[in-house]
Amino acid sequence: MKFILVLSLVLALCFADQICEKRSPCGGKCYSTCDNPCECSRGDDGSVLRPVYGGECQEEGFCEDVFLNLEDCIEEGGPSCPTQMVSMDLLLEKYSTYDYRIDVRTQEEWDEGHANMSIHTPGLAKNPARNYLDKIEGLEDAKILVYCKSGGRAFEASQNLLKYGFSNIHSFYHGGFPNLQARVQEVSEQDKKNHPTKNFCYISGGSDICPTPLPRSHVTSMAQIRSLGDNVQFVDVRPLSYKKSFDFAARAPADRNKKIKKFLAKVDRDATLVTFCEEGTFAFEGAKALMKHGWTGPIYFFDNGGYGDLKKLVKKEEKNKQ
Repeated sequence: MKFILVLSLVLALCFADQICEKRSPCGGKCYSTCDNPCECSRGDDGSVLRPVYGGECQEEGFCEDVFLNLEDCIEEGGPSCPTQMVSMDLLLEKYSTYDYRIDVRTQEEWDEGHANMSIHTPGLAKNPARNYLDKIEGLEDAKILVYCKSGGRAFEASQNLLKYGFSNIHSFYHGGFPNLQARVQEVSEQDKKNHPTKNFCYISGGSDICPTPLPRSHVTSMAQIRSLGDNVQFVDVRPLSYKKSFDFAARAPADRNKKIKKFLAKVDRDATLVTFCEEGTFAFEGAKALMKHGWTGPIYFFDNGGYGDLKKLVKKEEKNKQ
């Protein structure tokens, strides 16, 4: 009788493990006790209201025995599909708007060429996302692009991220990084008036023709921006119709060549410049204009954010000093 009880207990625990793995309130993590470590809302019977397989204590989730495949997600989509399946045309339009870009190719493929600021997670297509928390922890709600060499591994890695609670995953299926890099370069070089494009600079990083991207998603404090150099100079490149700015920022509107030249005549040549506008487009154009008119030092453009976001960081800094 005692043996039967022990056996029943062992079987119950094994079954609990399976249920937890499928219905864990923390995505792919398995909790053998099903003790709701994320403190999600419970129903009258004490169970977690939603089986959020793929959501970390979020309002919506899903619990499917079999995840949909690549073709299903491209054609119809479903709860176990990435937030968006990304084609080449869409990626050319949106590449610079993602908060983070995850490259799941092998080390050898990465060494052959990779995008500036991309996060390298080789093996994520086959291994659980928790193995990469040293690189991706805290990005669960960020808008993330995932790519590989041809699309297959990116899709598998995207599903592994969904299982672990990442909620805003965009999977590039219409090729991979080599195709993207070649296409972005082709598009940029064909547009001689605007070369280099923002996408080109996001992939190549700062160079003698590209200012360095500084996305809002990568910035947590004003101190972080000031650490970019010994003498960081903020440059407001918005049109002069925007009256309010920071006392510590210079004005050099991106559409006023005389103003830009006047600023360059006064600025310390050892400075590190950080341009900003309302949301990023003018910041990029302003940085390129400064380079066109002779600036050769370090220069960054604050992107996917602008004056309002910097104002919040300034207020946060002032509050911390009190």
